[in-house]
Amino acid sequence: MSATYNARTPQPGPNNLMLIVGNRIRIQGFIVSDFAEDTDQFYADLKKWIDTGQVKWQETIVHGIEQAPQAFINLFTGANNGKMLVQLHD
Repeated sequence: MSATYNARTPQPGPNNLMLIVGNRIRIQGFIVSDFAEDTDQFYADLKKWIDTGQVKWQETIVHGIEQAPQAFINLFTGANNGKMLVQLHD
């Protein structure tokens, strides 16, 4: 900050610290277990949203075990949409 105005070497931390402080930016992490008490309500809501079509998903289905290696590779190349499934039996 003001102590680093004439610093000859880069100072540790973000190079735009004054903007961060001036805009009062706050970063707060979270993990799913923070909301464990909401799990039952979430699943009830999710079922309702799926049933009414508010939530939709995509999946890529390949047929036969012989397609499994390529399906696995496609996971890392973005060749699939949504879940990648290998259907083994009709």
